[in-house]
Amino acid sequence: MCATQIDPQLLAIYQHSDYRVSVAGQNDFLLKPGFPSPELLGVYQRYAVSSACFISAYNPRSEPRSQDENAAAQQALIQAVETMGYAFLHGMGEDSEGGCAGEPCLLILGISRDQSLNLGTRFEQNALLWMEADAIVQLLLLR
Repeated sequence: MCATQIDPQLLAIYQHSDYRVSVAGQNDFLLKPGFPSPELLGVYQRYAVSSACFISAYNPRSEPRSQDENAAAQQALIQAVETMGYAFLHGMGEDSEGGCAGEPCLLILGISRDQSLNLGTRFEQNALLWMEADAIVQLLLLR
């Protein structure tokens, strides 16, 4: 693993969290770092894409912000994704141990890795999930 500025305890939370994706009319499904997602492959087929990013704009650099600040940042992320022309699904990143509050996220479909990293940097996130055509969930660190 490469050097990172992210606290090891926070990194462990990222690695073991549940990343839940909501699909209208279907059961939610989880993305788990290091594991493939058969459900994501189905989403890829439905949307004719072969990549995705799971990201939030909440709590930049994992520094707690007010609900209003977080909601405004998440809305700005949604607007940025819409402007870029990507389809997306809503989701939630949740600490499986319950130590941190869940954060609303977006599963952005068809986005490139570079564009994903740019969005993560723009919204000052520590990390994001990246999935290529094989739908294996990768945790990408941005700091």
